Amino acid sequence: MAKARANKAHAGRWQREVKGILALALAGFGLLALLTFDPRLHPADQGSPVGPLGAWLGWALFWAFGYAGYLFPLILAFYGASVFIRPQRAAGYPVVVGLALLLIGATGLLARASESFSASGLPNGGMLGWGLVELLRAAVGEIGTLLVLLTTVPLGLLFLTQASYAALFRRVTHRAARLFERRSGEAAPRVRVEL
Repeated sequence: MAKARANKAHAGRWQREVKGILALALAGFGLLALLTFDPRLHPADQGSPVGPLGAWLGWALFWAFGYAGYLFPLILAFYGASVFIRPQRAAGYPVVVGLALLLIGATGLLARASESFSASGLPNGGMLGWGLVELLRAAVGEIGTLLVLLTTVPLGLLFLTQASYAALFRRVTHRAARLFERRSGEAAPRVRVEL
């Protein structure tokens, strides 16, 4: 029974590692596609070290998401590396919701920050960001749009990491107090935070 579990765990591990390697390769391909893509030119008019597929991928990501398209290779690289660094990770719908919220927040904030179309004729947040900002402005106004977009980032991180902000705050204040003690040679004032 124990041997069967060990064999199943071993088989699952190498399959995860194959997925991790593929994710890292796709992240590299996507990053090169975005870095070498010139949004001022049509994809068919560009030479790319990742070929025509890379040029069209760069165009699609930039058209839809603007500079937030760089999140896709970053997320793939994080996933690929996490397979080798820490095999146990969050999974399921919270991760998908977190990624969606981060993407919405990033595209919307980039589109709102640029307020105009760039030299390429596309907003910095892509068409998704532009459409989202216009929809939010019509529904909740200028300040409401900013608040909604700013709220999506910490919510997305919370869904994605499933780490408590209260615990993070306690850890940071504890480490800051220890650093203060080392530097000054005296005990840091104790602050009790009730959350």
